[in-house]
Amino acid sequence: MLVGVTAQSDTPVSRCFQFTWLGPRWNNESIFLNATCSDATRLSSGVPCFQPLVVSYDGTWPDVNYIWANHGEDASCILANNDVCATYTYYFDGHVENSTYMCTRAVDSNDQAISSGCYTQTNGSYATRACFCRSIPGGLPCNVTMYSMLTRGNAILTYTLSVLACLTFLCFLSTLTVDYRTAAQMNTVKVVVKNVPDYGASRERNDLGFLTFDLKTDLSHLFNWNVKQLFLYLTAEYITPNNELNQVVLWDKIILRGENALLDFKNMNTKYYFWDDGNGL
Repeated sequence: MLVGVTAQSDTPVSRCFQFTWLGPRWNNESIFLNATCSDATRLSSGVPCFQPLVVSYDGTWPDVNYIWANHGEDASCILANNDVCATYTYYFDGHVENSTYMCTRAVDSNDQAISSGCYTQTNGSYATRACFCRSIPGGLPCNVTMYSMLTRGNAILTYTLSVLACLTFLCFLSTLTVDYRTAAQMNTVKVVVKNVPDYGASRERNDLGFLTFDLKTDLSHLFNWNVKQLFLYLTAEYITPNNELNQVVLWDKIILRGENALLDFKNMNTKYYFWDDGNGL
């Protein structure tokens, strides 16, 4: 009696997904039990098709993780040394028609073997996109999507920048309607004008003003995420025969976020000299 024994190896092998997704025209409510490759490819020349035929619940791309966990043996092929995993997607007018996952061999226009990357060919309203890769032994088949790592990275970056742009715009809108005006009570207590030599300039006699003032206001509600400090300043504006408008800064103060913004100053002196360029005070 001759007994045949088949040796089984525990060495992990590389596998590729091998099935055809019928496309978004099919979902769980479609009658697809008797569907064939002719239904998937519409008899288009050169479009590959492999059993089993797959549809998704809502017509979106198939859940390859579910397929691998529950139908891994039936929906995959062992990757030979000279083969690559491929995803071949067929488009019409910019919309996907179907996609086939398979083990195959591929060469470029120079008859050089292809081991990775994506290639697109367009013919009028029709387009095909083929992506290639090699799986890791014992791991999930690499042809899980029609996009290359570079394309996926670009998509993630684009999505991230779009989200950041939207968040930035929302942050801008959050303070767009904020009213930064506030009421302030102010009055002068003492005003004195003297005509003295200006030794810092030409030593000519110019008017020098002295004044003290009271200031009371609450600026705490002006702070938000977009305001980290307030710059306050007090100016004197007046008219002289030589100039229709004169402006002199007399006092200023910087209030940082977190500091006391409730101001109640009494009999404050000016911070800067109130010189007039002449005798107009």
